[in-house]
Amino acid sequence: MSLQDSITSVASSSVPQPDKFTVLQSLLTPLNNSSDLQTYVTSVLAQAPSLGLVVSRPVIASYISHIVDIECSQADKEVLLRHALTVLQPTLVSYEEQESVVREHLASLYESQGRSIQAATILRGIKLESGQRVISDDYRVDISVRVLRNLLEDVDTDAIQNEDDDTVPAAERILLAEDLINKTAALILKSSNPIAKLHFKLAQARVFDARKRFLEAGAKYYELSHHGSEGEAGIDADDRLACLSAAVSCALLAPAGPARGRMLASLAKDERVKDPEGGLPLEHAMLDKLFFDNLLPAEDVKAYILGSRRKIPKSHLISRGAQLGEGDYEQDSVLDRAVTEHNLLAASKLYVNISFSELAELLGLGSGDAAEGYAAKMIQERRLRAVIDRVDGIIYFQGGGRGGLDEAERENLKSWDAEILGVCLQVEDVVSLIQKQYPEFVVDV
Repeated sequence: MSLQDSITSVASSSVPQPDKFTVLQSLLTPLNNSSDLQTYVTSVLAQAPSLGLVVSRPVIASYISHIVDIECSQADKEVLLRHALTVLQPTLVSYEEQESVVREHLASLYESQGRSIQAATILRGIKLESGQRVISDDYRVDISVRVLRNLLEDVDTDAIQNEDDDTVPAAERILLAEDLINKTAALILKSSNPIAKLHFKLAQARVFDARKRFLEAGAKYYELSHHGSEGEAGIDADDRLACLSAAVSCALLAPAGPARGRMLASLAKDERVKDPEGGLPLEHAMLDKLFFDNLLPAEDVKAYILGSRRKIPKSHLISRGAQLGEGDYEQDSVLDRAVTEHNLLAASKLYVNISFSELAELLGLGSGDAAEGYAAKMIQERRLRAVIDRVDGIIYFQGGGRGGLDEAERENLKSWDAEILGVCLQVEDVVSLIQKQYPEFVVDV
């Protein structure tokens, strides 16, 4: 009698349900051939209406354990697990828990092979909201964090292979991770798993970093750099230093201004950065220049790119996808803009005023217009205290150099601004009168 006929015979017999499970289990135990195993699970599910869920569910659970434990190649195991997923789909509502277990084992197989995007895709298929079974908050958090870790694995590479051998851009993975973080943020507070909470914070830091939210990323990295320092389970000493290095890098990349200054003050007080034996000499040197508003020469930035404990992601070094040499960064990249803004802020501490052409030369920019653009943006965002005189092509720093503008100069500039505002208001009044007096003229125009 064939395996399929034997299963059909058991299902249609009148023996008690526990005995049916025992017989089906005896049929499964000697099987180690991929074809026979696929026939077995397909036949059991086909006879499920006769067997009833009270028998079919434990039989399927036993089958999953069997194919995970048997000695076979990873390729054969993947075929068996994928086949189990396929045959469970039509009756998924009855076998949600078993299907979830299959997905977890298949994801583990992919993780062992370094196929992180496939593992994330499989895990995302697990239903975390269900009316058929009770799902704990810890389980939801554990699966979500596992998905996050796979999505963010090697995320700085240009592209990753997915199941169909197509490329999945890193930016798409970051967006998926950010969406999952937002959905899991409330659940993580209910979790009793400290390791899951730790991985969640790290995922937040990496997503903030990738999304160029450097102040938030730096705060998360700095928080993680203290985790486990008091002896509790958590991050080891080397990884804590890597997180501290990442926090310094985020301070370098963050927009120059008061908010970054507060982050730098916290980092500058940290004895681990100052410690000459602490393993962060380049981070210490960089932090000193940032905190004391010293100019950053290109060679110092290059040395930091090459030697920092936690490397700056490649996406922050390029702007148009150019091929870069070791330690190089592309013009108008995130790092280039950050260094330019920092040097502009440093210049405001050294000069009372400076022409835009000289400022452009100091900042390594191609033209005075580019220097004016940087200054205007920072002034508008209240990150730089200065006044621009476009007529003479000069920027006046407030509080810079030997004390900035004197009182008379400030009053003159205020009067000039007030007169310009008055003229603009008068022009607006004239336009309003024309609209009322000659509406047809306004329509024609």
